[in-house]
Amino acid sequence: MAVTNYIHDLLYRYECVILPGFGAFITQQHSAQIDHSSNEFFPPKKTVSFNRQLIKNDGLLANYLVEAEKVSYQEALEIISQFVQDLEVVLEENKRIDLPNIGSFRI
Repeated sequence: MAVTNYIHDLLYRYECVILPGFGAFITQQHSAQIDHSSNEFFPPKKTVSFNRQLIKNDGLLANYLVEAEKVSYQEALEIISQFVQDLEVVLEENKRIDLPNIGSFRI
């Protein structure tokens, strides 16, 4: 399973998921709403923002990879590091990165 899918899974359970060396995905809960003028109901939702300043490994993603992929912690860190390097290469080429069910990046 791709690192993107693991980030997605963790964002359902946690408010912050750090991608070491790249940044942090931060979720915010929004309550259900009713638009009285149109009589529409909007269910609760989460929005995702990104903070490039939070890059220090907190172990959450790596430990999740250890459990999911049945690899050592060091191997999980290497998988994450390679994923971050791949993201950086794409961004350096001024391309857009789409992380399914999370969002997209571009410089």
